[in-house]
Amino acid sequence: MSKPYGVAELDRLSPDDFAKFYIRPARPVVVRGALKECAALSDWTFDHLRRRAGGVKTPLKEWTASGVKISHMPLADYLDSLELYERRLAAGEPDSARPLYLHDIPLTSVLRDASADLAAFPRSYFPSWYGADWPKFAQMFLGPSASLTPLHFDCLLTHNLFFQISGRKRFTLFPHDDLQRCYPYNWRWCSVDVENPDHERYPLYRDARGVEIVVGPGDLLYMPPGTLHHVRSLDCALSFNVDWHTKDSALKGLLAAMRGMPLQNVYYNALIAFGMWVGVPPKRVMPFYKSYLSYVS
Repeated sequence: MSKPYGVAELDRLSPDDFAKFYIRPARPVVVRGALKECAALSDWTFDHLRRRAGGVKTPLKEWTASGVKISHMPLADYLDSLELYERRLAAGEPDSARPLYLHDIPLTSVLRDASADLAAFPRSYFPSWYGADWPKFAQMFLGPSASLTPLHFDCLLTHNLFFQISGRKRFTLFPHDDLQRCYPYNWRWCSVDVENPDHERYPLYRDARGVEIVVGPGDLLYMPPGTLHHVRSLDCALSFNVDWHTKDSALKGLLAAMRGMPLQNVYYNALIAFGMWVGVPPKRVMPFYKSYLSYVS
């Protein structure tokens, strides 16, 4: 690969500096311990999730040759399967059937009052339009060791704040300028296997600028719009992210219709652009936008 794509690592970052040095110039950054004041970091244990949401039927995803396959399971049963799998893995039984991935589902569909556990995080990291409602835009990830999300970019060309609660995840990031070097298909997915690239089949990938970054409990990762990312769980891991727009990125998301963005994606971008530019509050937009949080693209 040529010169790597840089990711800053900081112990603290004010909302003003975040906007000035990372959002505006579109630079990725990791803030270590950004969630240390939030109750979620210590409270969202498996036992806590069982008590609060054990009966919630949660969708589980599996990537197959024909696309994403979805099944459902009560959260308590899923947590039991994760714990059993991780115990067997630790005991040297790697051939145990790995549970599927609870991937990219609305956080508040599992933890309705998640906002209270995240109140200590400064909401001014987000544009003022999101306000105290920002957790309603969050999507949850929970899965066993070695869970994988293949190389892709976020389908609405949003900014992405990724919050790690427990376990570790390894991200491999590429700037959006490297998209053609990663052989895209279906708008946002890439054909290259980052962990075992076939350079004969995908020769342009040799010049892609990738960088690895590991996030752990309490860490925050910011990815600018269009950032390509491949994600591998190094442990059983719980995390969530928020896809969000500024006024400028929402407009760019609309204009992406001319570059092949699917019309349903354009619709979701239009909702946020309308809300932000006209001043319609999130609570009025959310009934129409909510389906995006469960959107499989």
